[in-house]
Amino acid sequence: MMIVVVWRKYLLIPRLTLAALGAPRSQSRAWERYWAGVTRTGPGGDVLWEADEPAENELLAQVLRRHADPDRPMVDLGCGSGRQAYALTGFASRVIGIDGSAAAVARASGAFTGLTFRVADIASPGLGERLHDEFGDANAHIRGVLHVLDDDARRAVAANVAALLGESGTLFLSETNHTGDPLDYLLDQGARPTRLPPLVHRLISAGVRAPRRFGAEEVAAAFPGDAWRVLEQGATDVYGVPLEPGGPVQRIPAWYAAVRTRRSRP
Repeated sequence: MMIVVVWRKYLLIPRLTLAALGAPRSQSRAWERYWAGVTRTGPGGDVLWEADEPAENELLAQVLRRHADPDRPMVDLGCGSGRQAYALTGFASRVIGIDGSAAAVARASGAFTGLTFRVADIASPGLGERLHDEFGDANAHIRGVLHVLDDDARRAVAANVAALLGESGTLFLSETNHTGDPLDYLLDQGARPTRLPPLVHRLISAGVRAPRRFGAEEVAAAFPGDAWRVLEQGATDVYGVPLEPGGPVQRIPAWYAAVRTRRSRP
């Protein structure tokens, strides 16, 4: 039985290969293709991770109140359609959303008035310094971004965050931390050798990289202790919209952390 379970996930590969035919290899192009094809956001929409479950925002608010200065601007890195940036206005009076997809930023700008959005690759060298020159020390938020980046991109994002935070900013991050490899994750999301759930198919056909787990080890690798202080971290859940109409909201194992640079004041 165990052998059957182990090998079952590899039966997904032909279906995944077929779904990804013609998809761009560049992740920036893949995300642009994905967001350009989205017609609805939020609960019941096309975007897998936009369930808007209160439990996530409650944890976010509690951690920010413990560790972040609400008088600092808040920068939502990888803001997508802007829903989380909007939620962050409950904590900070000034919120800036940044995403590498022009299609995502256009959607966010049209949906949420009073917020600032801009297009930028959050792993681009020097972005953190430019943002700090504009906003000064700021807080930052990342949800469901690092788990789809390779190790080099994670380090590049961390370098930008360090520059952005300066001496008084705090980063809150939340990432999926699913046990197993990406094929195991897809199985749990309802992928089968004969069919992919539409929301999953949308991501794969756009060419978006499959998520990897992101837990305490990955926090330590991306934010090493000689340069960063982990203020708080632990297991949590992130929520996704139902994979099928009328189905349950997805509850996905995740990891959160609040970190500051070693340059920050205690």
